[in-house]
Amino acid sequence: MQARIIVGIFIIVGLVGYLAFVGFEEGRSYYVTCDEVAASEAEFRDTNLKLAGVVVDGSITRDGDILTFELEYDGATYPVRYIGMDPVPDTFKDGVEAVVDGRLLADGSFEGKKIQAKCASKYESDAPDAESGYSGSKPTA
Repeated sequence: MQARIIVGIFIIVGLVGYLAFVGFEEGRSYYVTCDEVAASEAEFRDTNLKLAGVVVDGSITRDGDILTFELEYDGATYPVRYIGMDPVPDTFKDGVEAVVDGRLLADGSFEGKKIQAKCASKYESDAPDAESGYSGSKPTA
């Protein structure tokens, strides 16, 4: 009776450990730019990635629920097919920096499941004035 309990505990602990390991591996993703992937494409195939680049002007098209576009960084360009369930950010448009979570497929395209777009002008801080070093609004009299 005691042996069965010990064996049962080992099986449960082993199963929980295995599931935790598999979940961790699935959730892990590398942050890479398009040029880094192009330099070692075989290394990144079928791996969870966060692919960063700039959306190529005029490349965004929508066909039903599928959004396609191209990301470019330092001369390397990747076609992206977005099939995510999350809505596309309002700031996503031509020429913006974007990070797409997904996988690099065998054909060299990227299948995205989540998009994050950056809008620099919306979040810029006041830069200091070059001559005076002052930043922010000037007081009025």
